[in-house]
Amino acid sequence: MTNKFYNIEGIIRNGFKLSRNYETLDFNFTKLGDAGVAALAKSRSVRRLRRLIIPVQKLGPESAKSIAESENLSNLQYLKLYRNKIGDEGVGFFSDSKNLSKLKSLRLAWNEISHKGAQHIADSGNYQSLTSLVLSQNKLGDEGVKALAQSKSLPSLELLDLKKNGITDEGALALAKSPNFVNLQSIDLTENQLTEKGKEAVAGFLIHNLIRKRLSEDGEVLDLSKLNLGDMQVKIISEYEELKDLKKLYLELNYISSIGTGYLAGSSHVKNLTLLSLDRNQIGDEGIKLIVQSDNFANLETLMVENNEITNEGLQAVAESELMSNLVRLYIEGNPYDDEGWEALRDSEFLQDLEYPVFDRDEEEEDEEEEEEEEFEDIEEEEEEEEEEIIEDDEYTQ
Repeated sequence: MTNKFYNIEGIIRNGFKLSRNYETLDFNFTKLGDAGVAALAKSRSVRRLRRLIIPVQKLGPESAKSIAESENLSNLQYLKLYRNKIGDEGVGFFSDSKNLSKLKSLRLAWNEISHKGAQHIADSGNYQSLTSLVLSQNKLGDEGVKALAQSKSLPSLELLDLKKNGITDEGALALAKSPNFVNLQSIDLTENQLTEKGKEAVAGFLIHNLIRKRLSEDGEVLDLSKLNLGDMQVKIISEYEELKDLKKLYLELNYISSIGTGYLAGSSHVKNLTLLSLDRNQIGDEGIKLIVQSDNFANLETLMVENNEITNEGLQAVAESELMSNLVRLYIEGNPYDDEGWEALRDSEFLQDLEYPVFDRDEEEEDEEEEEEEEFEDIEEEEEEEEEEIIEDDEYTQ
């Protein structure tokens, strides 16, 4: 390193002012270069630093070495060096460093990293706390993914971003079969050369991890809401045998259509469900029909299908299904039905136990009784008038 870096303390102070704390430094708009990073790493002012962000500065492995060897940066939990030139050598410095053992998030997208860098990460024993690893826009290939898949050194990993890395089904399948990532919940393999086979394998792997993580200890409640799940993922869920004791399934705020609903409706593993929530999906009339016509959903007591483009046709299907006789609560708000659909539910012979929505059945019965009483009174009045006329006629004839 030939260039000497001046006034690093002033730059650090300004950075802390911008972040408003002593735990974050973001050099998006400040050029440091390798010399600046070396000066920063030597500064005692960064001993409390938790987050360090230095993107798009052509930093090489020298910067990685400066960071890795700095005891002043031993409290780092988040390190983002997006779009630099760290390379495999730089990844090696990070991976060998015990000073970075507290890292929870390592983001090295677009850094000319190959399978050799992936192998450095896989072999390291210093990433036990790492929950997020971003290596997108590099050149790991299948060999690099296989190295990560075989690693037992990333037990806490929850997010893995491998976007655009020249990966094929071979690498995806190796990752999907790995027993080493029980906490992994998000994998980005977009812009790689995957076929449906590879995509489905990874989706299945993730769903199984999600289920294991989110299923209640007694196996009766599973919340998979707001996870961007689609029909492919629902198919995997419907085939998961460990859900045989499930009573409550929450799938709201996803992207499930009637196809995914059909997978659920055909699954024998959901026969014990008493609550199913599909609020804010895309199941439509076809989806609701598949639910109410399935023997597997005969034990449902609560059905939540708000904001699903269900019309009068769908509500009519609910009203006509004897399998829905156990329903106690039905949530249908936000759907495009009108009075016809509402009345179909209200008048259904099979939905007599519904507590919600609330229908004004008692008032209608009272109105009917009042009408009958009024008709009866009219008849009585007519009979009395006829009797009076008869009496008057008799008196006249006499």
